Amino acid sequence: PGSPNPTSPKPTSPVECSICFNTYDNTFKTPKLLQCSHVFCLECVARLSTGLPPNQPEDQLPCPFCRQLTSIPLEGAPALETSKELLATLPPELQQEKVLWMEGTKLCCRQSSDDPENPDSCISIDVAMSKPESPEVPPAGLAGRLSRCDMCDDWKRIVLLSALIIILFCIILWPVQCALKTGNLRCFTRTVAMS
Repeated sequence: PGSPNPTSPKPTSPVECSICFNTYDNTFKTPKLLQCSHVFCLECVARLSTGLPPNQPEDQLPCPFCRQLTSIPLEGAPALETSKELLATLPPELQQEKVLWMEGTKLCCRQSSDDPENPDSCISIDVAMSKPESPEVPPAGLAGRLSRCDMCDDWKRIVLLSALIIILFCIILWPVQCALKTGNLRCFTRTVAMS
């Protein structure tokens, strides 16, 4: 196995995903076949498909190697065809493909359990990209202006800087100003009580 050739229908390694370099299995790392014959694990294909621009009539995923488009079914990446050829190369206990589905941006798989309604019998991973779906709109008025102020986000530094300026004025600048005015550092006049 050498470097990936964009026109090659074979993956770079028969037992690992060419994107994440994890070994194929029968759950989240199930080998999924794109229309260009390149194979990637289900988790990577699901991550790539969740990163597609929203509001498209049909999801078309470009292959990371050759850029040929693959139609993503309405059920999501788990509904893509599985590479039976690669699944057959796995150990016998991993050759039986498990049922997986998408719930929003979560890729879900049911573990072997007697109670299918038990939420603990399912495992899931979030395959969403780490960016927010829509930008937050700040509220109107003073609260909105303060929320747009980048300096206001760092209020702890502003308080610390203000305290340092006050200390600088009281300890250093005020006595210097007093010395310049009176000629000595005695700025307070003491009244001596004579008895």
